[in-house]
Amino acid sequence: MIGGQFKSHGTGTFNTSITDLNHPIMKGFTPFETWDETYVHHLGNPDRVILQKREEEPYTWVRSEGKGRVFYTAYGHDARTFANPGFHDLVFRGTLWAVGDDRAAKFTAWKPKPFEYSAEGQVPNYERRNPAPQLQLPLPVEESRKHIQVPAGYRLETIATEPLIYNVIDMKWDELGRPWIVETKDYPNVIKKQEDGSDRISFLEDSNGDGLMDKSTVFADKINIPTSMVFAGGGVIVSAAPDTIFLKDTNGDGKADERKILFSGWGKGDTHAGPSNLHYGFDGWVWGCVGYSGFGGVVGGEEHRFGQGVFRFKPDGSKLEFLGPTSNNTWGFAFNENGDVFGSTANNQSSFYMPIPLTAAKGVEGFEIYDRLPGIDSNKRMWTIMDKLRQVDVFGGYTAAAGHEIYTARRFPQETWNRMALVTEPTGHVVYRAMLKQEGTHFTAENGWNLMAGADEWVAPVHASTGPDGAVWVSDWYSFIVQHNPTPSENNGGFRATNGQGNAFVSTLRDTERCRIYRIVPENSKAPEVLKLSKDQPATLLTALKSDNLLWRLHGQRLLIERAQQDVVPQLLELLADQSTDAIGINGGALHALWSLHGLGAVQGGNPAVQRAVLASLKHPAQGVRRAALKVLPRDEATVAAILENQLLADKEPLVRLGALLELCSLPPSAPAGAAIYAMKADKTNMEDRWIPYGRALAATHHAEGFLAAALKDEPAADAPKEEAKPVEAPKNLINNGSFESVDGKLPTGWQVRTYSGSASHEVVDGGRNGGKCILINSANGADTSFHFDLDLDQNCDYLITGWVKTEDFKLKGGQGAMIQLHMLNGKQPTSKKLKGTNDWTQLELRFSSGRQRELSINCLYAGWGHATGKAWWDDLSLVKLGPSKGGAAIAGLEDVNALVAQNLNAFTPADALKRVATLADAKPSALSRAIKTALTGAKAGAATAETEEELAKTHQIIRVKSTIGTLQYDVKEFSVKAGQPVAIVYENPDQLQHNLIVTTPGSYDRIGAEADKMMAAPDGLARSYIPDVPDVLAKSKLLDPAGKAIIKFTPEKPGDYPYLCTFPGHWRLMHGIIKAR
Repeated sequence: MIGGQFKSHGTGTFNTSITDLNHPIMKGFTPFETWDETYVHHLGNPDRVILQKREEEPYTWVRSEGKGRVFYTAYGHDARTFANPGFHDLVFRGTLWAVGDDRAAKFTAWKPKPFEYSAEGQVPNYERRNPAPQLQLPLPVEESRKHIQVPAGYRLETIATEPLIYNVIDMKWDELGRPWIVETKDYPNVIKKQEDGSDRISFLEDSNGDGLMDKSTVFADKINIPTSMVFAGGGVIVSAAPDTIFLKDTNGDGKADERKILFSGWGKGDTHAGPSNLHYGFDGWVWGCVGYSGFGGVVGGEEHRFGQGVFRFKPDGSKLEFLGPTSNNTWGFAFNENGDVFGSTANNQSSFYMPIPLTAAKGVEGFEIYDRLPGIDSNKRMWTIMDKLRQVDVFGGYTAAAGHEIYTARRFPQETWNRMALVTEPTGHVVYRAMLKQEGTHFTAENGWNLMAGADEWVAPVHASTGPDGAVWVSDWYSFIVQHNPTPSENNGGFRATNGQGNAFVSTLRDTERCRIYRIVPENSKAPEVLKLSKDQPATLLTALKSDNLLWRLHGQRLLIERAQQDVVPQLLELLADQSTDAIGINGGALHALWSLHGLGAVQGGNPAVQRAVLASLKHPAQGVRRAALKVLPRDEATVAAILENQLLADKEPLVRLGALLELCSLPPSAPAGAAIYAMKADKTNMEDRWIPYGRALAATHHAEGFLAAALKDEPAADAPKEEAKPVEAPKNLINNGSFESVDGKLPTGWQVRTYSGSASHEVVDGGRNGGKCILINSANGADTSFHFDLDLDQNCDYLITGWVKTEDFKLKGGQGAMIQLHMLNGKQPTSKKLKGTNDWTQLELRFSSGRQRELSINCLYAGWGHATGKAWWDDLSLVKLGPSKGGAAIAGLEDVNALVAQNLNAFTPADALKRVATLADAKPSALSRAIKTALTGAKAGAATAETEEELAKTHQIIRVKSTIGTLQYDVKEFSVKAGQPVAIVYENPDQLQHNLIVTTPGSYDRIGAEADKMMAAPDGLARSYIPDVPDVLAKSKLLDPAGKAIIKFTPEKPGDYPYLCTFPGHWRLMHGIIKAR
């Protein structure tokens, strides 16, 4: 197709000659000279038209291919060519020809108005560009649209613009298909009493049918900084920190005449970190997300305090639940068509997923699902079409992701259905498509490129969602300044600014008069009917449940529930009986019929026909319907029996299995259920799944009798013959050269040195435990270092590592000892017993479960998390696989789910069942039976106590450092310490952003910063706290959330200037200091 094939190349500076001056691409073209690779081709296609030659070698040509055109040039293998204006002109000409005459004519007629600039106003220059950026003047909507791109096959339509609307921060559609908008002039810095606010809730109408909204009705005004709204209870619920407000029109004039506060408590210290993205949930609750301003208040008589994350509350304001913490400021949340929960955070996590709500783990001790909802974004880069961005961190990535609505209609191509998450990013001027991909019970978000991208610096998409017509509607905030903070200073931005009441920096360039609403529509698509729903016409509501647009299905469900009449139950049962699915396996009518029956109280009402239908839906072909049925069934023994009878713990769909486990957490204890939960470990796909092991562990604590009975049967008795206690596999040592007899140069074969800080010698020496060789680490002045061996693991298996260690005059200088340590096992760093002082050869061992981990680094660790001096020897290291983990996968550091269940035995198990478990434990003495007896007697294992600052001060010089608020700085820029003496930095983060503190070797500041920038694109960057894994890192804290605290211990081995910095992407350039060791 190209017209030739590469054969070879050299390099050099060259020009080309034009061979066809009359071809449209070559007319008026000026050849250029460049340094590049000098391509030679062969197998040239005879129908190609050669346009340029390098000497006698064809270098640029064109040809036809079917109905298309091919343009090829061999230029473009070196940055010098890509920077050459002549190359730009050649590619532009070739592209314009290749797209065809019609497209080229449209492009030629496009003629966008050139941008105009003004020197007025202070434009932040965080990137220190030269020349400094200037204020681009705004464009009218018809000109701005010319600078906005949508993919081929789509068109962009204007729906509404100023002066009809301003600053639309959220948009929903009512049951008549009218767009309702939340408009705010007060955002971000005008803080008033609610009744004095300048903001409003309006709905728009197209009065003449031309597709452009021309009428706005103000439903409610005098609101201060509303951030989201949702339809519920016959009115709308609005989040406007600190309040959650209910507004209702009681007389039909289109104006809210009822206004009441449902509850208060949303933080308002930072207005871009409050509640947002309210949604009516499948369960009839209102769901949403909140940033780091968090919540602190009383709802329904219960006090709540939480920070950034996902929440839900009942529409009448009687109950509030916090469901999951997020990693940083959060302004994106939505459901897919099966009710799965997704969202986005502002900083470098454009997609997250909530597989298990925190409520499922309520009351379970010793269990941590996650400290933050898992990020699923596999792509970290933001693909913009211009370089004039104003980003404050995560340069080139998502630093202001402001939405995560999912495309839930059928007007777009099938590959987008229930998969395309719409991430708006106003600083990048884009609407990004994160394409969701299911992997067992987990999801990943793959790069789907942009649905919309602007080259106009004012274009600022803040909201994009599926409209009632199946198109995607976008709110373009259209403002030159949209970022909130940090506050510019002379060193960070080029001028000194101040913060306003909303904690955003004050700027005259924040526009409050302009806004545009666009609609993105596939070319040649047919607009579906926009429904008109009414509670007075239940037939329309039932029709809506069958819509191929989730918007209409949820309206139909909500209105049927608010109507509160069960005369529609027969029709709902008809919908539920429909066994069909669409092209992606969804039956929306059946799913929302279930939730409608639940909301009407029909499932719990004792109607036998309803009970039979709901139970039958546990076998529905659509997995979303099966999962919904699990949720709506009564919380009783019959539901437990139905789960077991329908074998839902072995369902072919992993999400159904997980759903059944989570529902069992709220169902009465059942011995058969416990046994079935235990039996799930026999299926390898369960134990290798991302979230089923977590759900299994939680469910097991609620059904402990049957689970522990089955576990005790598998448990080897304490007095069993040793032959029966052998590992499942032959005890093969998985560590090659664990006795160090083989040497490669100065190191044992297969082993490497890893030094964290300080200096030490690393040797292979004679004098091992049995007279052979061993390894020796020796430090006179102090070090934290190791020999390490890396190998692969099998997932969800138990392992035993043993080794022999000897020490001589081993003194701690902030370290912990000589030990065997596992480097980052499932996010933890397990260790053996730690030796200090002088010890003869001592055997150390460590049992662990691999969980989801596939590889391991074993450290013969000297000191650990501090320094030590003296000598330490290691010999005869062995790693043996014992077999599949007894209780399944390692969960949050627990090596045995059986132990977790035993630990929580008293929490959920009835008294009579406790007696039966005790009898079983007595009958079979074992490690598990001892754990059961410990739990039954109420004894608790002693917990390690954290070292206090007072104790630390006895051995360390204490230095206190804080993040400053809103400026990307540490409050201490420099401090002095004594070389060779232990230092402890007590680091606190009162800022609203996440930060860490990393101490590095002298002279390494720029290297570490460059490595930190690379981590922005790393999928596991956040999990690693954006800390580069390089020897220059001497000491570190994890990434601290707002109000977080850490103690960082290290010893500067020799005099010098030791940099410390924050490695969150982009922060290091501003947030750093120097430790002067003298």
